[in-house]
Amino acid sequence: MNARDQVLQREVLRFTSSLSESSEAFADSKNLLDKLCQRNGLICKLTAYPPGRSLRMLQDNESVGEMPRFEEFQQMAPAAIRVPTPLGQLSFSVLTHDKNLIVKSLNDLIKHKVFYVRGNAAIAAHKEMEHLIPVASEHDCAYMVLRKHGDACIMTKSLALKIMENSQQAADSYLLQDLFFKPVYLYLSPRHKFLLELFDQSLKQLRPEEKIAQ
Repeated sequence: MNARDQVLQREVLRFTSSLSESSEAFADSKNLLDKLCQRNGLICKLTAYPPGRSLRMLQDNESVGEMPRFEEFQQMAPAAIRVPTPLGQLSFSVLTHDKNLIVKSLNDLIKHKVFYVRGNAAIAAHKEMEHLIPVASEHDCAYMVLRKHGDACIMTKSLALKIMENSQQAADSYLLQDLFFKPVYLYLSPRHKFLLELFDQSLKQLRPEEKIAQ
């Protein structure tokens, strides 16, 4: 049975995300996917996996698609099909324990030991950064900085705020600064390319407040 027949027979379409399942961005992604699929009479499910595994599943056609991902993700998955209309945008912050380390752009971190979540293509693409270290999760990223194992952690702003709110750290022991925000996209596996037009048209019809904004 080919992929199109599976869709017509209303099988569950399985999508992956490399976001933490506890993050607001994941909840927003799940709600958005549900809305897109319901509009088109599809049954869809979004599941969180480690970044490396979700990438392999997409490349091996084990998942229908991966979301949300930055445009740089195309470098990691050249065969994946990007739906042109963005799902929304994600805001990123940088966490430091040195309150004198003012960060306006990634250039300010070139000489510093910086942690980021493995699989974040938008960060990994910055090869000019000399000490860029991937970790398993945003919680690990924050922990490494708060325990002073490095200088900075780059992570989604919404989860950074939640982690710091729940931590036992005094507010004057760290600095959280806005870094950048970027559009995010849905990538389809090559086997499910026929869904591109369907999802693109549905995304164009959504209001901005219905999209991801974290």
